[in-house]
Amino acid sequence: MATTINGSTGASQVQDDIVSLAKMAPGTDGNIISYDASGNPVAVATGSDGQVLTSTGAGSPPAFEAIPASGGVTHLGTMTTTSGTSQTITSLDFTDLNLLIFIVAQVSHSDGTSRKLSIGIAGGANLAIGDAVAAGNCSIGQYTFDLRSNIGHFAQSPGNAPITSGSAFVGGGTGHSRYLIGTNLRSSSSTSVTVAFEGGVTFDNGKVEVYGLK
Repeated sequence: MATTINGSTGASQVQDDIVSLAKMAPGTDGNIISYDASGNPVAVATGSDGQVLTSTGAGSPPAFEAIPASGGVTHLGTMTTTSGTSQTITSLDFTDLNLLIFIVAQVSHSDGTSRKLSIGIAGGANLAIGDAVAAGNCSIGQYTFDLRSNIGHFAQSPGNAPITSGSAFVGGGTGHSRYLIGTNLRSSSSTSVTVAFEGGVTFDNGKVEVYGLK
């Protein structure tokens, strides 16, 4: 290797632009050369597939880390309400969610008395939502529950027969807000949601789609 002599110290120095890849010491496949807080060269360990090189702050070499979970809407499941007195989705994880969204699609019952639809979250008591639904009519709407503030809001159209192909638009409906006091649902890593009509009457139509917003 070509060298020069430092005139003041007599030490050998490597000339600029002279070291080739072939002359570098062997290393580990996938490692990256960086520098530590003292300015000394260090090898950054090889990451796993899908990880990205991330700064770990001043005075510390970078590291390969997993990409942080991004926001977005995830479909958590469907509760089919064509039979039974309640429907449940289990094994849910709320820890990374901000909102729960329930899309209520033409849910009805066969009882002769008007009944309110109710939703239970994380094993808690079912909360009646919206207005009572008479037999032959159905509940159509969206229930959004904020896991950060424990406030739920429901927008509903409760007084219409199920919509069939070719039906005209039907409007109307009311909105209701409900609290779950003192409940930290974002700590729930293995939990469930349930839908039922008050009084335990039997479903006979519709479904409830459940989504989570990160």
